Amino acid sequence: MSALDDLNAGPGGIAGFVTSLTRRMRPVSRRDVFVGAAVAGSALATRPKDYVLRPQPAYATICGPGNTASSGWTVFCATVNKGANTCPPGSFAAGWWKAADSSWCGGGYRYIVDCNASCSKCSTGCTDGICDSKCWSCSCGTGSSATCDQRRVCCNAFRYGQCNTQVKCSGGVHCRVVSCVAPYKWDACTTTSLQDNRTNEHSSPLLPRWGAIEKKYRDMGAQGSFLKSSLGPIKDNGDNRGTRVDYQGGSIHTNSRTGTRAVPNVVKTVWTQVDGVKGLLGYPASDWMTGRAQGGWVQLFERGAIADSPSTAPKVVYADAYTLWVSEGRESGRLGYPISNRYSGMVDGGWRQEFQSGCVVDSASTTIQSVWSVRWDVWKREGREAGRLGYPVAPKEDLGNGAWVQRFQKGCIIDSASTTTQAISGVIHTAWVAGGRDQGWLHFPTGAQGTAARGVYQSFQGGDVWALGTGPGRRVLGSVRAEWKAQGGATGPYGYPLTDTRRLADGTMTCTFEGGTITVAP
Repeated sequence: MSALDDLNAGPGGIAGFVTSLTRRMRPVSRRDVFVGAAVAGSALATRPKDYVLRPQPAYATICGPGNTASSGWTVFCATVNKGANTCPPGSFAAGWWKAADSSWCGGGYRYIVDCNASCSKCSTGCTDGICDSKCWSCSCGTGSSATCDQRRVCCNAFRYGQCNTQVKCSGGVHCRVVSCVAPYKWDACTTTSLQDNRTNEHSSPLLPRWGAIEKKYRDMGAQGSFLKSSLGPIKDNGDNRGTRVDYQGGSIHTNSRTGTRAVPNVVKTVWTQVDGVKGLLGYPASDWMTGRAQGGWVQLFERGAIADSPSTAPKVVYADAYTLWVSEGRESGRLGYPISNRYSGMVDGGWRQEFQSGCVVDSASTTIQSVWSVRWDVWKREGREAGRLGYPVAPKEDLGNGAWVQRFQKGCIIDSASTTTQAISGVIHTAWVAGGRDQGWLHFPTGAQGTAARGVYQSFQGGDVWALGTGPGRRVLGSVRAEWKAQGGATGPYGYPLTDTRRLADGTMTCTFEGGTITVAP
C-alpha cells in the first residue's frame, strides 16, 4: 500500500488529513494542500503526518515557473536573505529533493534544500513535527516586489525531514537554498533522495546562472568548499575584461586571459587592499595553492602573487620584485616567503621588499638585485642602503674554491672557505681593489672594519689596510706588517702608513710611515 493509500484509508482519508492540518497551520490554505496531492508519494512516504503536500506550480516567468505567491511555492533564500544562498538566521536545513535536467546546473541535477523556521517563540502543536505558526521564527509573507521571485516566505508548513534529524519539531519553510552538489556532502543531511523535476527551472535573479563560474564552484564542492554559499548573482567587474561571483568564503573570477579562478577570503582581503582586478596584481592566474613550503600557500596573479606561511603574514609581491623572486625559487627558494610589503621612498629613490632570508632591492641608479642569507645579515649590520655599502650592484658571484662575493655601490661582501663573511667598504675597499682584490697580496678579509685612534683599518690574509682620517687606505703587507706591529703599529713610533708596501726588484719590502720607513730584506 502506498503512502497516499495509507492516508486515504484512515478516518476521513486525505480530506480529513488536509482539513485537520490546515486548520492548525493557517498560512497554508486547504486548497493549496489539495492541489499538491498528486505529488504526495515522495514526501509522505517518509513521515506521512509531518508533511503538507507541494502545490502545483504556475509556469513561464523570468524566475522560472511558479514564481508568484498564489502558486504556493516557497521563495528562494537569496531573494530574502540579501543575496545569500543560505538559510537565514533562525532557520535550518530541514530536507531536500532534486530536479533533473536543470539549466542552472549545466543540464544536470539541481538540489533544493528547504530551510525551515525554528520554533523559537513556543513549542505548541509539535505532536506531528510542525509547531503552531505562532511559534515560528518568521512570519508568512511574499518575496520582494522588486524581483520576479515573489513566492511565499515562511508560509508552507512542510518538512521533508532528511536534514538535521535531531531537530524533532520545526516551523514552516522559510525559504529555499539551491546547489549543484548534493546537500549530504555539505550539510547535516542523509542520502535519502526525493525528486520533483517541476522545480528544475525555479530561480531567483539573485542566484548565479550556470557558466564557467558555477561549473568551477560545483567542481570545488559548492557549499562544501572554502567558498561556502554565494552572496549574489554574477557581477561585471567594470573593466570590460571579466566577471565574478562573491561567496561567503571568497570569490570566483573569470576572464579570457587567465581563466576561472577561486580566491579565498584570506587572499581576497589583501588583494582588495591593492585594488583587486584593477590594481597592482590584476586577475588571479592560479587557484589558491596550499601545502607549499613550510606549510604555506601562494596564489598567483597576472602581475605578481600573494603568499603566506605559518610564521609570516599574507603579503603582496608584484612587478619586477615578483620576477626576481620567481628566479630565486619563489617561496621554496633562497628568499623564502615575503615578510613585508614594498618599502619605498628610500635613499636615491630606492625601494626594497623583505623576505624570510633576504630582500629584493633597487634604486634610481642601480638595477634590481636580491641580497640573501649571510649577505643579508651583514648588509643590515652595515646599515643597508643608507650605510657604508650602499645598494647592491650585482648578484652573488662565485669565485671558485668555495669563495664568493657580492658587490655594492661602495664596497662588497665576501667570503672564502677559510675565512668568515665580511664587508669591505669605503677607502679600504678602494685600496683592496687597487691591490688586486682577492687575487692580490691581501686576498680575503679576516675581520670586520675597525676604528682606531685617528683612523680605520681592516685585516686580510696577506696584510692590513690602514687609513689615516678619511684616507686614502694604505696596504701594509708581509714582513713589513710584522715589524710595524712589533713596534706598536699605528700607536707606536711609526704611526700610520703614508704609502703602500712595495716589493723591490731584489725582494726587499719597504713602506713609509709617519715616523719613518720600514724596510725588510728578503
